Amino acid sequence: MTGEMACARCGRRVPVRFGVMPRRCACGAEFEWAPFGGTGRVAAFLMALALLMSPLFVLVWIVRSLLQDSIVLHVVALAAALYWLRVCETLLVRLGLLRMEGVDVA
Repeated sequence: MTGEMACARCGRRVPVRFGVMPRRCACGAEFEWAPFGGTGRVAAFLMALALLMSPLFVLVWIVRSLLQDSIVLHVVALAAALYWLRVCETLLVRLGLLRMEGVDVA
């Protein structure tokens, strides 16, 4: 279901650490989002992203009373959201819903 990711330039396996893939390979190739193929692909990507981000949204909704009192918790929640967004991006690349230039998924 999920494939291995390799650099399109040098063929090395893309190291995924803590669920996040790097932005560039050791050979210097950068990994950027490829253009979407149409509205159906965009809709599938957005639906999958919303589904993967929903646990974080539910968690923030549950602890919203604590977030109103502390700016530090706002910063922690923002950092967690950005990290989880990168994890979701890696999952979508592995599932084939998001294409990235410079990455081959086998």
